[in-house]
Amino acid sequence: MSADTADRAGTSRPGRYRNPAERFLSSSFRLRRGQHVDPAGVRGYPIDFSSKAEQPTVLPGFLGEPGRYLWVAHVQRGLGSFERWLAGEGEEWLEGARRAAGVLLERQASGGAHDGGWVQLRPYPHTYVLEPPWVSAMAQGEAASLLVRLHGETGEERYAEAATRALRPMRVPSGEGGASALLDGRPFPEEYPTDPPSFVLNGAIFALWGLRDVAVGLDDADARGEFEAGVDALAASIERWDTGGWSRYDLHPHRVVNVSSRAYHELHVAQLEAMHDLAPRAELRAAADRFAGYATSPGRRAAALGRKALFRLAEPRSARVARLLPWARGAAR
Repeated sequence: MSADTADRAGTSRPGRYRNPAERFLSSSFRLRRGQHVDPAGVRGYPIDFSSKAEQPTVLPGFLGEPGRYLWVAHVQRGLGSFERWLAGEGEEWLEGARRAAGVLLERQASGGAHDGGWVQLRPYPHTYVLEPPWVSAMAQGEAASLLVRLHGETGEERYAEAATRALRPMRVPSGEGGASALLDGRPFPEEYPTDPPSFVLNGAIFALWGLRDVAVGLDDADARGEFEAGVDALAASIERWDTGGWSRYDLHPHRVVNVSSRAYHELHVAQLEAMHDLAPRAELRAAADRFAGYATSPGRRAAALGRKALFRLAEPRSARVARLLPWARGAAR
């Protein structure tokens, strides 16, 4: 998940509220566990996105230039609005979630490899080489989660239909225009469908929750099987994101290992705990405990900060910085 995608002020340029240091180290957000989760049903979201929804409105960039900005920003604003409504903050927040869903219904792709998807029409700006058009399993899963919740509250079938279709790109290999790659021989959702695969941990978990919500909320047997298989794949390979002292953000073969910022490391702990509550796996519980333990060590926190800074020098977010650093030229746009 890119913290660049949130827009606290609701401006026409989503993601530009952060200062350079925050953007450099991905350290500008804190996301807590959801407070209204139903382990047996679909109600609150496992991660509370309320902080992503300071207003029950649609980010202007997604109305004027759909596909330019990352769709996850739009969807998370909708999920955050829904969470505020559940918390009793007023009917305007449910309406805000419906506004977000309305844009998704209008812009959902039909036909081809991207059928059911929300297509990105610009290259990803940093860290990965990713040319348009492309879709993100994270955006697909989160959008499905929002749509299932609105179907549950309103009974409108258009939300259920769109949620089911949203899963289609997650069944298509990344090389064929979808958002799935094989991890240790098992299909695994790709937040960024790169070649070679990136296997971003937080994005994959958000994507899997979309499968789970369609399975539970819409009684979809196919989605249920895919969710259980995806959790099995995650549990079988979770140690690959463990450096022995911190968590990795991804498994992409960067020139420097991409360890998590402290904010993403804490998000990993929260996600793994939440996933274990929804689909218990001993491996996920153990990984959550290890990662939480790492974060209690000042030495490990300092080492992770240094490694993250080193990564960002090797793989800058800024194209301007990349042009100034001979070894980084071509690493950022």
